[in-house]
Amino acid sequence: MSENKELLDAVMRAIELEKETFDFYTKAEHTTFNTAGKRIFKWLAKTEEAHYLKLSDLYNSLHESGRWVFYGGSDFALAPAGADEQKVSFDTDDIVALEIAQGIEKRGIEHYEALIARAGDPEGKAMLETLRNEEIEHLRVITEKLAEVKKS
Repeated sequence: MSENKELLDAVMRAIELEKETFDFYTKAEHTTFNTAGKRIFKWLAKTEEAHYLKLSDLYNSLHESGRWVFYGGSDFALAPAGADEQKVSFDTDDIVALEIAQGIEKRGIEHYEALIARAGDPEGKAMLETLRNEEIEHLRVITEKLAEVKKS
């Protein structure tokens, strides 16, 4: 039973991380004037919200019945860049926000890796791997944007 408690605690921590990350991305979206930044932070917030909701379902299911839930991944595509994105540049605060976002995503990846290592259920591992892979994709997008911004 203590193994289940540890797993529930780890899932709850993942829920908290997703909420904190969603809040950060939502705030970043609303404080940046850069259209590229708004687009990326909005996409990141939507995917983190989906993670939060799915992890909440997982927590409830594990708590009530000990069963994992299916997660096939989010279907939020990153909107293509608009023509106006080339006319506006990021300011220092937006660079800092992207650097913070990198750290957040790296911590999320590490947390999912730890959960994957502890999950004995194959469906649970698959779900957590999908969540981790989405965080890896977030990190890739953020890193590319940060490199682009630092060049200009």
